[in-house]
Amino acid sequence: MEKGTTISISLHTVDRIIDLKVPSQVTVARLKTILQESFPIIHIRLPENFELALLNKPIHLRNEAILADYSLGNGDQLQVIERQKNREENPL
Repeated sequence: MEKGTTISISLHTVDRIIDLKVPSQVTVARLKTILQESFPIIHIRLPENFELALLNKPIHLRNEAILADYSLGNGDQLQVIERQKNREENPL
């Protein structure tokens, strides 16, 4: 990839921190898909439903936004946060 098209990040999962180089011109949703497809190769399982949170900046990552649209840079840290499935309440 050309210079400036990737970002070196640390990804925090439940039990480890993984250093990654990720493309900067993908959406957050696409990055999540890439991670879900790639991690089984290295024997790491991610939750079926999860969000990515930026640990060291007060920025909320939207799924449809491109990573380059945020002020992300080398050394930033993302955390995998499992999203609970909505439970339907039973009316009494």
